[in-house]
Amino acid sequence: MAETSDAFRQRRNRLMRPPRGLRVAGLARWPRPVWALILVVILFVLAVVWPWLVWPAAVLWAVWAAAAVLDGALRGHQGVLAGLVAAGLGPLGGSLTALVRRRAIRKVPDGEMPWAQAYALLALIGGFAIAGLALPAALAYGPRGVDVPRAEMGERVLAGDRVLIAPDWMLMPAVGDVVVVDAFPGVDEALGGAGEIAGVGRIVGVGGQVVGAIGGALYLCERLPDAAVGLQEEDGCVNPSEIAYLRTPTPDFGPIEIPEGTYWVMSDDREAGLIDSRVYGAVPVEAIDGRVIAVVSPLSRLALL
Repeated sequence: MAETSDAFRQRRNRLMRPPRGLRVAGLARWPRPVWALILVVILFVLAVVWPWLVWPAAVLWAVWAAAAVLDGALRGHQGVLAGLVAAGLGPLGGSLTALVRRRAIRKVPDGEMPWAQAYALLALIGGFAIAGLALPAALAYGPRGVDVPRAEMGERVLAGDRVLIAPDWMLMPAVGDVVVVDAFPGVDEALGGAGEIAGVGRIVGVGGQVVGAIGGALYLCERLPDAAVGLQEEDGCVNPSEIAYLRTPTPDFGPIEIPEGTYWVMSDDREAGLIDSRVYGAVPVEAIDGRVIAVVSPLSRLALL
């Protein structure tokens, strides 16, 4: 009878003071991993603009990998496998394992599950390492946020804004697009120290064209016009419409032949301090960081371009 009472008390104590990992294991119960997956996706999307948010996402990834191990230990002996899946695929893997095993019986274990806690710690570390590598790598190849050090685009883009840019494989820059220009040879000397980014401008011409301005209007030609007779239709000269974005008239310059493999980039405020191709020259294709999609910070200036 005494042994039975002792066994009852031990069982009651276990129920009143469950193992420390039991609460963490509860995170892996269906459908909780789905909420974690949604939160990680939201953080990842926001990390496009604020890159530091990948680290909270990595922490969530790692915690749910550890939870999958502990939950597996309560349901049987597949805790290690569940942890590997969750560490490799994050909350998506945790959601899949939780869905498959949602009807399996969970049992309160005897003791503190030392082996499961050890594997859970490994899953925690492994999940964080995988997420810490995978998430920033994914950001590097997708849209990302860039701080604008200088701009002469009127109110459209201001110096100090943070803009969202799309890489070339998503949106190939074309004439009329606003782009971020990375520093390239000659920019530092032209701007007196440009840093990594020269600025933001609009593509107005491409390699092989001739660009210039007369009487406040920009012109593009297919070949170099004769200065003695001016712009002629036979030279393929046109005045592109810039009504939609031009802030001030374009001071006279040119004609300039745009080299192949480059873009001619100009600001929308043509009478400002000149931080475009009129100062640093034609921009190599590889120096175009990406097409500007939107201004995302400060929030008061949130706008699509």
